Amino acid sequence: MQARFKVIFVLAVIFAFAGLEKAAYSGLIMEQVDYQQGSNDKEKVTIYVQGNKFKQVENSGPFSPAVIFDLNSGDIMFVNDEKKLYIILNRNEYLKYIESVIADSKDVSTASRNVTLKKTDETAAIAGYNSKKYEIYDNGKLQSEYWVSGDAGFSQELDMDKMSKLMNEVKRISQNVGGSASISDNEYKIFEEIYRDGYPMKTVYHSPEGDKTFIEEIVSVKKQDIPPAEFQPPAGYQKITYQDILKQQ
Repeated sequence: MQARFKVIFVLAVIFAFAGLEKAAYSGLIMEQVDYQQGSNDKEKVTIYVQGNKFKQVENSGPFSPAVIFDLNSGDIMFVNDEKKLYIILNRNEYLKYIESVIADSKDVSTASRNVTLKKTDETAAIAGYNSKKYEIYDNGKLQSEYWVSGDAGFSQELDMDKMSKLMNEVKRISQNVGGSASISDNEYKIFEEIYRDGYPMKTVYHSPEGDKTFIEEIVSVKKQDIPPAEFQPPAGYQKITYQDILKQQ
């Protein structure tokens, strides 16, 4: 999957949760597959959600890199299984990290954007949950599709207000890098409107050229207890700092 869409994937996931309420269960474990349409090569991702914390683990390959978001502290942890390292970034450090990742991308769009939302009546059962289709257009061209469900109880675990603020800043960085147009308030409102209705069980991204389609789809959702250690640094891993990364650049 192209780096541009990997960044979009992270942004889409962290923005997608709604307001924090008292949960009737201890957590959610979701299995997701990411793939390019027409390809048999699928990347598996496990997502853990509990108590205002979110963990995403990529299960492809011999190693399983993970990222953990703690909405209570505002910290983001990245885990490197290959080198047995982990790093905890505060909110400002994370924004700088995202900015550097996007700045290195070769396909950042510089065109002006006119983003609009279309709510459709089309529905489908995804991972057992009824989901409604939303379409996002950029200058009249279909950009992405979100199949959203409010039935699984995602809004009981994470705080959308905190995540949406972070998402807005990250999206602003992604639009400003490389001289592209600033993201509009209208686009913020569109995403808020979508995610207010639930979690995207399936997201379809269309490349600007229209020749490639990337899909992220939840294939299972389990409601069960998640040990607190799941959101902690792995035992025996070495902690590094943001300054350590800067020294290596």
